[in-house]
Amino acid sequence: MTSPQPSASKPFAPALSGSLFYLVNFLCVGSYLPFINVYFAELGLSGKQIGLIASLGPIMSLLLSTTVASFADRNRRRVRITQGSLVGITIIVFLLRLPTSFANIALLMLFMAIFASPTMAISEGLIARMAQRHHLNYGAMRLWGSLGYAFSALVFGAFWQAFGFKAMFLVGGSLYLPLIWLTGQLEEGPIIPPQERKPFTHLLRDRGLLLLLVATFLAGVSNSVAMTFSGIYAHSLGAGNFLIGAMIAVGALAELPMMFLSDRLSHRIRRTNTVLLAYALMAASYLGYVLTKNPNLLPVLSILKGFGYALWITVTIRMVTERTPEEWASTAQSLLTLCMYGLSQLVAGPLGGWINDAISPAAVFGFGVIALALAALVLWLASRRVDLG
Repeated sequence: MTSPQPSASKPFAPALSGSLFYLVNFLCVGSYLPFINVYFAELGLSGKQIGLIASLGPIMSLLLSTTVASFADRNRRRVRITQGSLVGITIIVFLLRLPTSFANIALLMLFMAIFASPTMAISEGLIARMAQRHHLNYGAMRLWGSLGYAFSALVFGAFWQAFGFKAMFLVGGSLYLPLIWLTGQLEEGPIIPPQERKPFTHLLRDRGLLLLLVATFLAGVSNSVAMTFSGIYAHSLGAGNFLIGAMIAVGALAELPMMFLSDRLSHRIRRTNTVLLAYALMAASYLGYVLTKNPNLLPVLSILKGFGYALWITVTIRMVTERTPEEWASTAQSLLTLCMYGLSQLVAGPLGGWINDAISPAAVFGFGVIALALAALVLWLASRRVDLG
């Protein structure tokens, strides 16, 4: 079986199409995601209600993500299914400016979760496998997402502070339109003859993959805590929308050099050690969140978190990609995404909301430090039994 060459009908080379997808996708997400929980809080929703809304995404990922990704793999419809999901997300983002009650917001966020459940898993599978197929630096493509997120969060944070949140959903929805077209420029991947296809159980029999997923779930709990509650915590310390945007932006900018260097670093100190280093950097950042009472220090701490997150996500995705066959690329990534952002957020959302309301916003990040310590323990023990790279 030969590796496919880029189709003549596609105007971009693989490296460019992957980079543009990440850039525009995270421009979209950065225009509203860092601020949406602050917006919900301003509407009067409690920490528990925000936590329950945050749990809708992981529930739908648990129910739908792997099933949809497996269907996309078997039928080679990864690109089309991703485009259809993005159309649904676009419509929901436009509509989110209308409701003000918890019930109506939760209903729209439920549909958002349904459409979003397979999107990142399938697109990550497409791009990571495309990088492997063409011997490209995956981190060099992924860093454009961080750049787009940083720019979007910083610029739109200033806009929403000046003009309010209502325009946020009109802008965010409009940005998704070019992304739908760009998705169509990604490579679907080669056709695997039926007699050469490995069964799905091949993934479940890989003990190294399963242990890596457990560690990723625990690290994902800590990351989900930060994603859901960092803006609320900053707001509780007196930070305005511009400072919240700046906090997100500098953290995302800090990801850029680490994503570019992640391949080189993981080859030098081994991939497992690189991920352990990532856990340590993220834990140091969250410990700083626990200790500080000065909102102006939060952007500095976000730099540490950005360093760790960049290494964690790029190296982990690469590890999973290299352990799985081509025909199950999206399915394997769906399992990884489920651990990074699905099941982990299902735990972090409600539990983090309870900790936020019952103890303090700072205590939420102490919980994140504990989750990272457990992730490091699992990964270290796993590396002593299985060659994880």
